[in-house]
Amino acid sequence: MVQTGFPVIKHRWFSPEEWKWLQHVVPITCVDILPVRHCQNAQKRDVLSVGLILRDTPHQGRRWCLIGGRLCHGEPLRHAIRRQTRETLGRSVRPVLKAAPTPLYVAEYSPSGKYPFLLDPRQHSVGLTYALEIRGVPVPTGEAIRFKWFEVESLPAPKQFGFGQDRVVAACVKQLRSQSSAS
Repeated sequence: MVQTGFPVIKHRWFSPEEWKWLQHVVPITCVDILPVRHCQNAQKRDVLSVGLILRDTPHQGRRWCLIGGRLCHGEPLRHAIRRQTRETLGRSVRPVLKAAPTPLYVAEYSPSGKYPFLLDPRQHSVGLTYALEIRGVPVPTGEAIRFKWFEVESLPAPKQFGFGQDRVVAACVKQLRSQSSAS
């Protein structure tokens, strides 16, 4: 066995003290999921609505947010996407994943929230945002108080989003629509 000088981690999660220390010294990689529904017509496949969760944020109170959370050490992205979806929307919900899922958007967060970052008072993190269809009936669990589908023309006001994620949703919808019109 090779000695690396690093402690052997036996558990999937760190203790609260270790986690607090890590959040202050290392950027945290997260997966964020934006559930989408498409309008299918003869001309194009356009995004019709997006799903958001209502949750308590650590700094703004109750706000609409993406589904998401940190990536575990050694965990493939597709497993993290499935895990986060299941932990937030229940075991019967499954994200529709391609063989090699690719993030649609990459969001950067920091405690300062100064440009180019969005605000997360807890940590510097990188959110890999996946816009995915989901199968099954969402039942809010874990941090999700509520799940709701919003038509893209009727999204909550920016102040009703947590972590500045209104900008992430807008960028994802814009990109999905440009992909749809290009096909």
